[in-house]
Amino acid sequence: MAKKKAGGWKEKKIYTVLAPENFERQEIGTSIADEPGKLMGRTVNVTLGELMSDRSKNYLNMIFEIFEVKGDKAGTRFKKFYIPTGYLRSKVRKKTKKIDYKGAVVLADEKVQLRLMVLSRYKVSEIQRSDIKKLLKEVFDECAKDSLDNFLHKVLFGKLGTEVYKKVKVVCPIMRVEAYQVEVIR
Repeated sequence: MAKKKAGGWKEKKIYTVLAPENFERQEIGTSIADEPGKLMGRTVNVTLGELMSDRSKNYLNMIFEIFEVKGDKAGTRFKKFYIPTGYLRSKVRKKTKKIDYKGAVVLADEKVQLRLMVLSRYKVSEIQRSDIKKLLKEVFDECAKDSLDNFLHKVLFGKLGTEVYKKVKVVCPIMRVEAYQVEVIR
């Protein structure tokens, strides 16, 4: 006969998971635990479309990590942003040249790893590729004075892509710039 486990579902409690301050601490889910300490480090996946009630941004995925519990409320902080590979593949068409950039950006309060792609319909030489990567590094060095919240706002709403586009189009004609992953390095 199996032993009956002490505790069980009756001792567990439902905690409301809240988004960070820059997303107005709205409810993004619930989690169940018997002790508040067991919630620490759990992650919650949510789309930007759900957070902003904007269906056009449902392809942007956010991951938040629980780091504090007060009463029955669990506070989160940003952990990762990414765009699914299926969406990215739909942007890279036949005869499109793709330049990938992966690098760490040191912000005023955090260090993040960023992945970005630049798309062009024209042939891109190796010299142009290296020039583009140097320009990208310059743009990200300018972001060093930003906080994590400001940097995320730039990435999520396309302002960073616009800045990069304006600088890179001088080197070669490009059609799109997409930051597809931002992850906080802790």
